[in-house]
Amino acid sequence: AAPTLARALGLTAEQARAAFGAVRAVAEAGGPAGPRAARLLAVAAATLELGDDWRAVAAASPEAVAAAFPTAPSRRALVHALTIPACIEGEVTAAGEAAVRSFAAALGVRSHWVEILEPMRRRRVFAVKRQLLRRSPDARRLFARTWQEEGFAGLWGALRFMLGRYRDPALAARFRALGGLPEGSLGRTFHDQFVARGLTFPGEAGGLPERMIHHDLMHVINGYGTDPAGECELAGFYLGFADGDAFTFVVIVLATFQLELPVSPAMVLPARGAVDPARMVASFLRGRRLRVDVMGPWDYWSLMPLTLDEARARLGLADPPASRAPA
Repeated sequence: AAPTLARALGLTAEQARAAFGAVRAVAEAGGPAGPRAARLLAVAAATLELGDDWRAVAAASPEAVAAAFPTAPSRRALVHALTIPACIEGEVTAAGEAAVRSFAAALGVRSHWVEILEPMRRRRVFAVKRQLLRRSPDARRLFARTWQEEGFAGLWGALRFMLGRYRDPALAARFRALGGLPEGSLGRTFHDQFVARGLTFPGEAGGLPERMIHHDLMHVINGYGTDPAGECELAGFYLGFADGDAFTFVVIVLATFQLELPVSPAMVLPARGAVDPARMVASFLRGRRLRVDVMGPWDYWSLMPLTLDEARARLGLADPPASRAPA
């Protein structure tokens, strides 16, 4: 059977219905569900295994949901997930924000991701961007690893990178050499996609720090595009495995690619309505299968000569991407 959220999270039938009822309450807070919200409800019903009669499952009250989810971690995860229906139509309404707040209050959850709904609704870009920068697990781990592995020399390199003065010719040459690997290998595919997109490699002027290259590698490994829809998939994937405040990845794409807020780096063009609920659920479930902490000091160079299928198998991601993203 295909993986579902209900099985992956070990939800009881009561919890699955309560979770769906909460999603419906937020999605329909301002009136009947629009087309994107209707799509979200259908996907939620399927992945929560509610069966064919899911349309009869009514919106749930915050008190009923609180009774079904007694533990703090499950309550927090659910409240965070409710920010998705609050944004799904491409804007946050006052009614949607109020609905999420009512669930957070009933479940005893205080979260910055609930508080961020107001500046998202009012399109206060600076306030949203500030919160995202403060919470980013990627940035936190980047600086932590740099300090642990290189100390002051690493921090000096990071400062030179931010000033546009960092160069590492040997590292850049190693990435450029991936173009000589056989077609179909991870390294060759990664190299060719980088070149096709006009990107510079780590070690070159304007290139990303090597410790952040996992993002682009995961695009290639998973077969996710670099368009807004593909970035949304990758956010779901990272939510599935990353520690720390991993929901940051989802909020970033909700703000950038669902609400069209310019909160990401300047080269990232905002979009509206790019979140596909089915693809995000599938990518989240896929991320839970990952065997390696790709945000840590993993040996990705050993995977570069392998075919994409071999590399995916090493990481626990052997299924082809097409089987994970229902239409």
